[in-house]
Amino acid sequence: MLRDDLCDVLKKIPEADLTKVVLVLRYGASVTVDVIARLEEDYIVLRGRENGTNDEGRGFFIPFEDILFVRLDRIVTLAELKGMYGEKTAELDRSHMSTDPNATQKAPAASTNTPPPAPAMDPAGIAKQNLLARIRAVRAGTATGA
Repeated sequence: MLRDDLCDVLKKIPEADLTKVVLVLRYGASVTVDVIARLEEDYIVLRGRENGTNDEGRGFFIPFEDILFVRLDRIVTLAELKGMYGEKTAELDRSHMSTDPNATQKAPAASTNTPPPAPAMDPAGIAKQNLLARIRAVRAGTATGA
């Protein structure tokens, strides 16, 4: 990846998401960015963590030519991606799309007495809730033997 390309990509990512940026390098290595210290002519200087380890706060000097691509390590919607490039778009609701390209369907009318959908939890949140439920069951003495 070229220096200008990396700078362009990093400018498009919201500042709150910079700690979720992963630089994927040649030979399969990757580095999660904590803070970018400098962008030199041939390399980037940053503090971060090599993926697969829990060693945080390490210093990295990574040549731009070794960076294959940049990954945002969270779920990203199409609207967010397009918004990074200045496009405004509504999310497509694929549940109402037909496999027949000639078919026209209307979206169902919103009911006035239906509650809003519960916010989607990330996989880590779901795992945490499952673990808490198991701990509560053990403490209550209602756990089944495994």
